[in-house]
Amino acid sequence: MPLTRQDAEQLLEQLYATAEVLGSEIKPAAASLMIRDLKDRERGEVEQALARCRSELSGRLTLAAILERMASSDDHLTPNEAWAKALESQDENATVVWTDEIAKAMGAASPVLELGDKVGARMAFISAYEREVAASKAKGEKPRWWPTLGDSKELRKEAIDEAIKQGRLESPKVKHLLPAPTRPEDEPGYDPEKRAKVMAYLRDLLNQNDEAARQRRQEEVERFEKRRQEVLEQAEKHMAGVRS
Repeated sequence: MPLTRQDAEQLLEQLYATAEVLGSEIKPAAASLMIRDLKDRERGEVEQALARCRSELSGRLTLAAILERMASSDDHLTPNEAWAKALESQDENATVVWTDEIAKAMGAASPVLELGDKVGARMAFISAYEREVAASKAKGEKPRWWPTLGDSKELRKEAIDEAIKQGRLESPKVKHLLPAPTRPEDEPGYDPEKRAKVMAYLRDLLNQNDEAARQRRQEEVERFEKRRQEVLEQAEKHMAGVRS
C-alpha cells in the first residue's frame, strides 16, 4: 500500500533521525525528495530499511542505501542466475520469462555471443545487467517479468505455469498465451470411425480381462473348498482310528 500523508510525515522524521545517528545531516529538500521517491513503497518496508541503515552504514545516508536494504531489492536475479536465464532465450523452442534488465543486458551481450565468444559475452552481460539493476533500484522500481514465446507449445505451457507459480506472472494476464487444449478431432489424421472401433476393442478387452479374473477367482475358491474337504475327511479318519 502506498504511503499515506501521515506515513510520509512520520518517515520524514525517521529520515532526519537516521541521518543524525550516522553523524550527518540531511537537508529538508533532499529528505522530501527521498520520501517522494519512496511513496510507492510499504511503510514497514521503508522502516526496516532505515533500521538496517542505522546498524550497517558508517557514512552518509543516501536513497540508494535505503533501497538496497529493502526486501524487494532481492526480487532481481543474481547476475549468474540472470545469465543462465538469458542463455535459455537462444533456444527457439524455449519460452523464457525474464525482466527488462535481463533483456537489455542480453542485447548488449548478443553481438559478442554471435561471434562465438561465450566468456566475453558473459562478461558483457553481467556488466550491463549490474548497471541496469542498479539504475532500477535507484528509481525504486521492482523487476517487471514478461515472457518471450518459443515455438514449442509444451515448453511454453511449462514456462508460463512455473512463472505463475513463482508469482512472476499473473494468470489472468497470460492465460491467452497458453495453447488451447487439444481435442481429438483437431489431431492430424483423426478418423472418428476408426477411433470408435479402437474404443470398442478396448472395452471388449477390458471385459474379457474382467471375465478372466472372475474365472480365476472362482477356480481358487473351488480349489480351496476341495482342499478343505480333503483335510476334514483326513481328520475324521484319524479320529475314527483313535476311537477304535
